[in-house]
This record gives sequence, C-alpha cells and structure tokens, in this order.
Amino acid sequence: MNFARSFIAGTVLLILGACGTDPNADANANAAAEDFAARINGVGDGANNNPPTTGDAPRAVATPTVAAPLPDAAEGAFAAGTATDPASTTCGANKMGPFVGQVADVRTRIDIEDVAGPGREIRFLRPGGAFVQPDATNPRLNIMLDSQDIIRDARCG
Repeated sequence: MNFARSFIAGTVLLILGACGTDPNADANANAAAEDFAARINGVGDGANNNPPTTGDAPRAVATPTVAAPLPDAAEGAFAAGTATDPASTTCGANKMGPFVGQVADVRTRIDIEDVAGPGREIRFLRPGGAFVQPDATNPRLNIMLDSQDIIRDARCG
C-alpha cells in the first residue's frame, strides 16, 4: 500500500515537473543567439538597418543638441583648460584650433609661434614625457602631441 502511494506521488510529481518546461526552449535560445549575432554583424532583423519583427519596438532616441561655442573658444566640444575653453586666452590656446590634427613639423611650429604671439613660452609635450602639473592660469602654452607628433590639443600651464 505504501509502495502504491509512493508510486502515484512520484508519477504526479514527474507530470507536474514536466508542465513547467518549455519544449521549445532550445529553439528559443538558438533564435536569440542568431538575432544577437545578426545585430553585431549588422544584418538581419535584429540589425539597425531593418526594424525588428518581434519583441518590443525600439525606443525613440532624441538627437543631441550641441551648444554654440563660447566666445574666444576654439571649435569643438568644451573641455576645461583646453583650446575649447574661453579662459584659455591666458596662453593663447584658444587660437590653436586650426593646428589640431596637423603634424608638429618645423613649419607648423613656426606658424604656431606666429599665431601665439611674440615672446610666448611654448612647450611641445609628447606622451610619456616629463610630468606636467596642469595650471590653466599659467601663461605658458602647452601643445599636446601624440606618439606620431600629431597635435591633439593645446592647453595653458
């Protein structure tokens, strides 16, 4: 009698346990993986070039607005103490915008000296060089170079 009850209880538990499983779980997992791969590779329904066919609709994203440059600042996104900071007039960094992206060869360095003004102290700093303590109030002009001597920024200090 106890055996019969145990057998029935075990059978009922097996049936109830099977009710909670999804026979399509592997198929759903494979479809999700393929959709993810398609989005990364830029193809298929999950990619940005085609709207999704299933699931939630994508949320609308507002286009960011960029504020107008402040007076006496170089073009570009504002960064304190750099050429885009109007306070950089202390050293003339705000005038160095046209040189950003150029190679700091002899001709460019002469042009920078001409634009910065006579007697201006100018340093050309490469990565891995001496430690430089930033001081936006210092009238010295620092031209920041990358490892290929391309001008990346201008700062006071």
